Amino acid sequence: MCSTFLVANFVWRAYGTPWLEMSAKGSLGQLALGASRALAQSNFGTAHHYEDGKLYGMIQYSNVLQELAPLLSDPSRPGVEELIVPVMLLLIHTSSQADRHGSISHVKGLVQLLYVCGPQRFQREPLRHAFESCRSTLVTMGLIARQRSFLEEAHWRTVPWALDPAAQSAQSLLVNILVFVPGFLEDDSRLDQESDFALREDLVQRLNIHLEELFEWRWRWEARNPNIAWEEESGRESSRGRRIRFATLSQAIEIMTYDSVLLWILGLLWKIDPSNTHSAVLNAARHAHGVSSCGYTAPSPLHLPGEAVQLRDVAIEICRAFDFQIRNIEKNAASSLFFLMPIGLAWSVLEHEEEWNKAISHGLARSYVTRGYQTGHNVFGFGRYAVPKLPFFESGSKPATLWLSHSSQSAWLVGTAEQDEINQMNRLPNPE
Repeated sequence: MCSTFLVANFVWRAYGTPWLEMSAKGSLGQLALGASRALAQSNFGTAHHYEDGKLYGMIQYSNVLQELAPLLSDPSRPGVEELIVPVMLLLIHTSSQADRHGSISHVKGLVQLLYVCGPQRFQREPLRHAFESCRSTLVTMGLIARQRSFLEEAHWRTVPWALDPAAQSAQSLLVNILVFVPGFLEDDSRLDQESDFALREDLVQRLNIHLEELFEWRWRWEARNPNIAWEEESGRESSRGRRIRFATLSQAIEIMTYDSVLLWILGLLWKIDPSNTHSAVLNAARHAHGVSSCGYTAPSPLHLPGEAVQLRDVAIEICRAFDFQIRNIEKNAASSLFFLMPIGLAWSVLEHEEEWNKAISHGLARSYVTRGYQTGHNVFGFGRYAVPKLPFFESGSKPATLWLSHSSQSAWLVGTAEQDEINQMNRLPNPE
């Protein structure tokens, strides 16, 4: 019963497709099974106020931790890469229990495990999917800590799929762009501390390069997915525009992930180079269209590259698509590495607009899994981090802010982290 309840948590399930359910069934070894049972018991106990269940879960967690320790101490042993799954399960466990010290320890363990294994040991399933989940966790931590990592390197973005390049999903290709954003934020932090014209110009250039790469992804996605989105009248909510419906849930997830990456890049451009951002977006959209060889595009409720220049427009598209996502995720096995990140970022941009706040809150309240997320009062620990807000100023608009929530299930990681925890994350070991 506990395992069934665990898999019913669609945020965790979408993040851990398919290895979470495989662990619960015992298909990935005894350590993964034990870690899954620990999480399931604690999860069930927390949700149902069952203290014995939480206690059993903690005992099981401690047992798995003791078994893992000697195995992790010998990175040369065959099959060490398989430990990525139990470590991630333990990380979900500590994060959901607001164990910040344990969460940070497991994150560091994942970094070290990836480094000693290298990307070539994650080329086959289900470890390749486990690697993707792990990568999304570490990217999210980089966004929170504003610190670049080795995941920017080309071999980490290509080698895991080298045996079967076609297996790299559209969502994964977006993560290949998102991995650079923590480094952008790190450089932006340096610019906040000191004036460095060369660094500023270099950062703007890199942002424009990756914006164009993101737009190329979007044009190609449009060519492969014609006529898959339409508007639906939203009844009493019609004053906020019509809700967007999709042919499949995976397509909705891909667009919302795309919008999230776009928000990060646009936000930084508006902050660092506001006078040139509008023209830079239009130029990137035109050039990307030519490179992608995208032909005729049918009318669509979705913004094409260059049509959404302001953060607010992107955030509203996320809100209009979120209703479809939250209505269809419970009984769907689709992968979503950043299930709640898009709506968390949209909430930040629209936080001073009461009507959109109500719409987001209403959507999240549709499920006990996500209820209370936006205010940090969620039974599973999904909630915003207490990180310093990142001010992004848009031309001709009020200041907007982006904050990263830890409910982008890459990271319920450390609950509502305080500044000293963030400083600890900044000191995560970098293999470089």
